Amino acid sequence: MSRLKVGLPRKRNPQPIPTIAGGEPLFGREAPSLLAFLEAEVRADGGPFTFAGREALREIAAHLDGILRLGLPGRTVSVLKGAQVGMTTLAIGLALYAAAVRRLNVGYFLPDQDFAGRFDATRIRPLLRGSKLAQAMRDGRWKGASPKGLLEFPAPRGSRFLYVLGLRDIGNAISLPLDVLMRDEVDDLPPENLKWSEDRLDASRLALTVNLAVGRMPGEGIHAMYLRGDQRRWLVPCFGCGKEWALEEEWPGILREEEGTLRLACPGCAASLSPGAGRWSPEAHEGKGEGGRSYRLPQLAVPAVSLERVAAKWRAARLPGERARFRCASLALPDAGEMQPLTRALFRRLREAPCFLEEVPA
Repeated sequence: MSRLKVGLPRKRNPQPIPTIAGGEPLFGREAPSLLAFLEAEVRADGGPFTFAGREALREIAAHLDGILRLGLPGRTVSVLKGAQVGMTTLAIGLALYAAAVRRLNVGYFLPDQDFAGRFDATRIRPLLRGSKLAQAMRDGRWKGASPKGLLEFPAPRGSRFLYVLGLRDIGNAISLPLDVLMRDEVDDLPPENLKWSEDRLDASRLALTVNLAVGRMPGEGIHAMYLRGDQRRWLVPCFGCGKEWALEEEWPGILREEEGTLRLACPGCAASLSPGAGRWSPEAHEGKGEGGRSYRLPQLAVPAVSLERVAAKWRAARLPGERARFRCASLALPDAGEMQPLTRALFRRLREAPCFLEEVPA
């Protein structure tokens, strides 16, 4: 029997929230949704978390919320992303929500322990300032975090834990029972330990896996996970001609400058495009294989990322390696550039088509 068909029963009503140390429930009598929790409890860029300017994140959050609310077993969500699009903040919020509200054990894995320690200090703790979670920690009702990146969430029916650990240590990959496995910076995680980490979910009835990273190598790492999933792209409609566009696939042809002002324009009719008005559209069927839900989230799909800055980085990228980094970090299109491995397929292409060296622009 497939693992996807066995698991927690569907829940139609909100779950009651356990109390902290026998007192009043920290989040009220009913569990808030993940979206409500993010907006109420998580800070981003010095203010409350918001989906404004990051509309593409809303469906990702709603999908994850549905998995947790309904107890859907064995799901995988992978996000091939551009840099600084807000997905890591969403992932941290999900980890805190799963442990504190849904009472699940969560593992948040990063490349190595030094990285994990800095991440805990500079990304997780600042998000909690001024929130109910931080207040509970200051009141001493929580034990807080150990130097090894452990957050404990006690309750009368037993504690739940959020582990923030580096995956380069094999002990971190094999020693923890988890309900939610979160893997950030996937392309920098040791491949063998990446596989070992999946066994941490074997005893869980939920067994949710979340992967995210800026992809660098085509067909490997997070890009391979994206291809195994249903390959959702953010399609932006043109209100002039009615066509829809995946902005990253049309770059730089969609960039227009008029009187010193930059805008995104329809490749067909040149009407202005509004990235926030897009929708997610899958290219493959979810559930085919074990890839689950996958998203490609470029900077162009996030209005909160300055178009002027994206354009400036493109113009400054003159060498092939610089263009490759731009495609990875801004367009979420993995490009190995100068790191491209020599493969039989590459040699075949070189034999079949003539190649010319291009001069670097002056």
